Amino acid sequence: MKTSLFQKLHPYLSNQQFMSLVGNLTVSAMSIISVSLLFRALPAREIGLWVVFMTAVGLADSFRAGFLTTAFIRARSGATPARAAEVTGSAWAIALAISGLLGLLNLGGWLVFGHSADAATALLLRWFGVVVVATLPYFMAACVMQSAMRFDRILYIRLLSQGLFVLGIIALIMTGTTTLNRVVYAYVGASAGTSLLMLAWGWAGAGSLGRRSAACMRELGHFGKYSVGSYVGANLLRSSDTFIINYLLGPAPLAVYNLAGRFMEIIEIPLRSFVATAMPAMSAAFNLGRLPEVARLLRKNAGMLTWAFVPVILVTMLVAELPVYLIGGPKYQHTEAANLLRISMALALLYPIDRFVGVTLDVVNQPRLNLVKVFLMLAVNVVGDVAALLLFGNIYGVAFASLPTGIAGFVFGYVHLKKHLPLSVRGIMSTGMQEIRLLGLRFLSKAAAVLKPG
Repeated sequence: MKTSLFQKLHPYLSNQQFMSLVGNLTVSAMSIISVSLLFRALPAREIGLWVVFMTAVGLADSFRAGFLTTAFIRARSGATPARAAEVTGSAWAIALAISGLLGLLNLGGWLVFGHSADAATALLLRWFGVVVVATLPYFMAACVMQSAMRFDRILYIRLLSQGLFVLGIIALIMTGTTTLNRVVYAYVGASAGTSLLMLAWGWAGAGSLGRRSAACMRELGHFGKYSVGSYVGANLLRSSDTFIINYLLGPAPLAVYNLAGRFMEIIEIPLRSFVATAMPAMSAAFNLGRLPEVARLLRKNAGMLTWAFVPVILVTMLVAELPVYLIGGPKYQHTEAANLLRISMALALLYPIDRFVGVTLDVVNQPRLNLVKVFLMLAVNVVGDVAALLLFGNIYGVAFASLPTGIAGFVFGYVHLKKHLPLSVRGIMSTGMQEIRLLGLRFLSKAAAVLKPG
C-alpha cells in the first residue's frame, strides 16, 4: 500500500516545537491583522489610548501569569494524575484570589478617580476588572496545556480568542460603527466567549479546584513570589516606554512608536515558541539532577535563534519602510516609525541569549536573581527614557535608551548563571551553528524520504 504525502508529513507536522511555532506564528499574524485594521480605522490619538489600555491590561495579566505560570509548569510537568490535579486545583484557587484582588483594586480606583480621570485612565478604570475576569479561564487552560505539552490545543485556544476579536473588528468596520469603546466591547466579548468554551470543554481544569491543598498553594506561592516580580518587571520593562511617551509626549507619538514595535513580532514569535517548548524539558532535566542537559538545551536554543535572527534583522533594516506601510498604512510613512524599527531590530540580536538566561535562572531555582536582573533593566530603562525625552524631546531618544538597558541585563544574567551552569557565549554560538547544520541535514534527509515515491 502506498503511503500518502500527508501520512509521511504528519510525524513532522505534529512535532511539539513545530506546533508551538505555528501557534505563535498564527496568533501573532492575527494580532498584526487586528492592529493593522485598527490603525486604519481609528485616529492616531485613539490608537494611543488603545495601546495604553492594552499595556495596562497586559501588566495585570503578567502579575497573574508571573505568580503562577512558571511555578505551575515546574510542579505539574511529569507529575502523577493525583499530583497534577492537586497542582491544578491549587493554581485555580490562587488565580481566583489574584483576579478578585485586582477587581477590588479596580473598583476602588473607579470610585475615587472614575469621574475626574483623563481619557486613558477612565477607559482603563471602566474595563480593567471585567477583562481580568473574562480572561481567567482561558489563561488557566493555556497553562494546563503548556504543562502537558499540548501545543496543538494552545493553538486552538489562541486562534479562538484572536479570531473572535478580528471578526469583531471587521464587523465594526463593515458597518461603519468603529469607535474605541466598541473595539473594547469586541475584545471583552472575544475573551469571554473563549473562556466559556474552555470551561465547557474542560480544558481549563476548573473541576480540579476541589483537589487543592494548602501545602501545594504554599509551594506555588513560595516560587511565585519571586517569579511574579520577574514577569511584572519584564512587562513593566516593555510597557515603561508606553507610559512615559504617553504622559510626556501624548498618545499620537505613542501610536507611531507602537507601530514600529508591532513588527518586532517577527522576533518574538520564534523566541516565545522556543521558550515554551524548552522550559518544560529544562525543568524536567533539572528535577532529575541533569544539569549538563539543562546547559545543553540553553546553548542549543539560544544559539540557534541568534544565528537564525541575523539574516532576518539585516533584511528588515534594509526594507523597514515596507512593514511600516503594511501595518499602519500610508499615513505612517515618512514618520519616525521606520528608523525606530531599524534601531529595535539591531538590538534584537541580544534577545535569544538574554531571554534563555532569564528562563534558565528560574529553572535552576534562582528566581531571585532573575528578579534582580529584570528590575535592574527596568531602572536603567526608565532613567534612560526620561533623560532622553527631556534632552531630545522626541521618541528617538527612547529607542536609543534601550541599548544600555539590554547590555545591563545581558551582562548581569550571564555572569550569575555561569555560577550555576557551564556557560560561555562562544559555546552558545558554536552549539547553535552545529544544531543548525544538523537541522539542515535532517531536513534534507526527511524531505527526500517524504518525496520518495511510495
